[in-house]
Amino acid sequence: MPRRITIIVVAATALASTPVTTAVASATASQSISPATHFYPADPAPDAGDQSTAEQRVVEGYVNKQADCTPDLPANPQSVTWDPPGFAPNVGGTGNINDADPRLGGRFVADYVNGHWNIAYPYC
Repeated sequence: MPRRITIIVVAATALASTPVTTAVASATASQSISPATHFYPADPAPDAGDQSTAEQRVVEGYVNKQADCTPDLPANPQSVTWDPPGFAPNVGGTGNINDADPRLGGRFVADYVNGHWNIAYPYC
């Protein structure tokens, strides 16, 4: 039994003297690192809860939605209008996205959840 303990102590001592830096990779502020040195993207930075950012997300989502719904009719968003009582910071609201083509555009619902805008388009 004492022999096993000696071997474990020697092995632990040998491991302690081995540089650990060979098993560690650096990670940027936008990445995390697992013990196996795999990189995973960090959670995206939170969106601002302001009207400008919300409208930007509405337009981005609308362009993507229209590309899927009507690939032969490209989206050309012109404006975002909010239903009364209007936009609420860090909450959202409902409204319309207006397209240069009157056949396109439509309703949306914008909700600010856990620091990000969730936009729903109840058409297509």
